[in-house]
Amino acid sequence: MDEAIEKNIEKSTSGGALGRRAFLGLSGASIGALVFAACGSDDAASNETSDTTAATVAAGPAVSSKDTLKIGMNAAVEGLTPFAIQGYVWSQNLGFMFYDPLVRKDPSGKLIPWIVTEWDTTDPLKTVLKIRDDVKFHDGTRLTAKDVAYSIAARSDEKLIASTAGRPLMTPSQWVSAVAVDDYTVEVNTTERVEFLIAPQPVLVTPNESFGKVNFANEALGTGPYKLAKFTSGTGVDGVANADYWAGVPPITNLSWSFFKDPATAATSLRSGQIDAVYDVAPKNLSAVSDVGGTSVSSSGTYAYWWIIQMGKAPLDKPEVRRALRYCFDNEAINQAAFGGLGTPHTWNPFKLFSVNSGAEADGITYDPAKAKQMLSDAGASDITIPILCIEGYQDGIAAAQVMLEGFKAAGIKSSVEVAPASDWLARTYGDGSWEGITFNAGNLPFPSKNFFDYLVNPSTILSKYKKGDVVPAVAELYRKVNATPFDSPEIDGLLAQAEKIFVDDAIALMGFGAPVGLVLPENLTGVVTNGYGDVFWDKAIFN
Repeated sequence: MDEAIEKNIEKSTSGGALGRRAFLGLSGASIGALVFAACGSDDAASNETSDTTAATVAAGPAVSSKDTLKIGMNAAVEGLTPFAIQGYVWSQNLGFMFYDPLVRKDPSGKLIPWIVTEWDTTDPLKTVLKIRDDVKFHDGTRLTAKDVAYSIAARSDEKLIASTAGRPLMTPSQWVSAVAVDDYTVEVNTTERVEFLIAPQPVLVTPNESFGKVNFANEALGTGPYKLAKFTSGTGVDGVANADYWAGVPPITNLSWSFFKDPATAATSLRSGQIDAVYDVAPKNLSAVSDVGGTSVSSSGTYAYWWIIQMGKAPLDKPEVRRALRYCFDNEAINQAAFGGLGTPHTWNPFKLFSVNSGAEADGITYDPAKAKQMLSDAGASDITIPILCIEGYQDGIAAAQVMLEGFKAAGIKSSVEVAPASDWLARTYGDGSWEGITFNAGNLPFPSKNFFDYLVNPSTILSKYKKGDVVPAVAELYRKVNATPFDSPEIDGLLAQAEKIFVDDAIALMGFGAPVGLVLPENLTGVVTNGYGDVFWDKAIFN
């Protein structure tokens, strides 16, 4: 790895890898972050009324010195629906260009008013939102509170979300309603405190009752800075500047995203000028694009990689079997193969990857397949098969899985690696739970602690053991107490620490890494805005 790249990465991720309030950056320019996303303090969404008005965004010149920005990415977009979780490549990168989120976030985790100019969460079960009055959809229709209320309600509609292979913003037990009080006021009611403004997957604003009327798989009808010009599933997306954008006409007229499975192909395209920038570069692939003249390389933030166990099916329903698997992971070999040696130390506590750091940990775990084999024998699971499910386009996850195969083999475990398209992976994990063995998951760092607890326990989680409330009584009680405790209360840390210890003892997940994600930009391009949540905004970019 080039020394300059390492220094840039260190600078971007300085402040510690897994601290509660450390800026781990995820996006810094990047990612868009994780399927999960997030960064900043646990109390990023204050319980106090926001009296901040939406910041005025200065419009750049109508036409830049170069009117097209061509961006390469490592993961393909298969559909354009704003209702489903499709990972960062759509929701928090391309999606932000065609749709506006309710709020944006700055690198410190502070919420920036956007479509929502003010929010009042004084009542823990009621959130009142004030909406901008100068926003238009791409068809010229003026945005009102009904559109925002619908967008929130749609993201909480289990039937609708299931049809798009997504995950609800709120579970049925949390959800009550989102209603337009007047043209520019929305009231959201819940059965428990839900800090949905800092949810990992943002609410993208769509027209009222538009689902079923707009073909969102191939079309985009939003209020964002760019209008959809062309979409080819799995190949690329083109956008043209919205001349009526409320925050100012983007300086660059055309944005074009191309998808590359092979980093070498992306590097070749960068050198030849077929693309100008490369977004979401895995650590091990940075060297392939770092030597292209006229470009700069930096970290787009810190990305979390972890492996979730299918706890709903034998023999992985036994904690003693899951604990044995921890000894099959050669973490140094995985770090080198998947992350080019730039990954942070592993943790057996998934909370630590997502901002909480209580200290709960499975101590004394080293790579020892012989010990794993003995533990499996003691648990009556000597003859087991554990498939490994990966997501197409996540080359780092696939590389890690190949190393895991060797560890499993050494422990007498039969295993294989399956690489599935993102849509298939989502349907099998967040959908019907039909996946077997262990699966790769990823997200931006950090993730608000209370939200992450909810992610682990609520019925729509990927963790099938907990999908239907099948949790030990202690976890269920902690979940009840956390949901009844204000987000910024000092008591919540102690409750979450108790939950962490249970989850570590229960071995709900295997190895976790944090690793920087690279962003390659032309040296003459400025104005790309990123934050610690993994969001990237191209609408103020300009060629100098």
